[in-house]
Amino acid sequence: MASTGSRIRNGYAEGGLGRLAGALLNRAKKFFSLYVYFHKKGRLLEWSLTESVPEVASPRVEIEVRELNEGDLTHFTQLVSDKKLRLFRERLAEGKVCLVAWHKGEVAWFGWVCRGFEYEPVFGVMLDLKDDEGDVLDAFTNPKFRGKNLHTYMSARRLERLQKMGVKKAYGIAAVGNLPSRKAHERGGCVETREVSYFNVLGVKFHRWKDLTREQPPRAAPRPLGRSGPRST
Repeated sequence: MASTGSRIRNGYAEGGLGRLAGALLNRAKKFFSLYVYFHKKGRLLEWSLTESVPEVASPRVEIEVRELNEGDLTHFTQLVSDKKLRLFRERLAEGKVCLVAWHKGEVAWFGWVCRGFEYEPVFGVMLDLKDDEGDVLDAFTNPKFRGKNLHTYMSARRLERLQKMGVKKAYGIAAVGNLPSRKAHERGGCVETREVSYFNVLGVKFHRWKDLTREQPPRAAPRPLGRSGPRST
């Protein structure tokens, strides 16, 4: 049996020191962002659903679109974490809807819709919406199928699904730096109405909102993380 010193030397020789340093650095970054400081920027997206959803080009990949059921979740194990899978099961039990685009039995894209607004953990946002307002959330395109107009096309299908649910206005949030997603939503008729800056300074978390239009801001008011008692993800 190899001695402890031998195992350490072998680990260094195989790049173990680099892996250890990387792991420690990632832990330090996570600790810093959780307890010291972070600053994230997002855009509040808004769609009016009182008229037809704008037409968008079909994706450049053959897909079959259907709503997620619990039996389909076995296909998601390589795409999302176990924590996300548990959340998806909870959403299905609550009657929330996830559209999935399949390509030959493989998940190419998925995205959720719901009446009301589900807590958004990345920006710590909770909006208080009317009964006829809804939310689009948790969209994901499999990297194999990016660049094929799939997100734009399926985002429009999500809005049509909300219309069938009786929703007259939809909201969502996109990171400022996620330009492909923001452009896809813009082609689907969204307007970016507000910008949210989410700060954590020594564990104190707060928001700053900036109006992006000359119109009155949406009635829905943001609530800081921790006050609304939402489910974390």
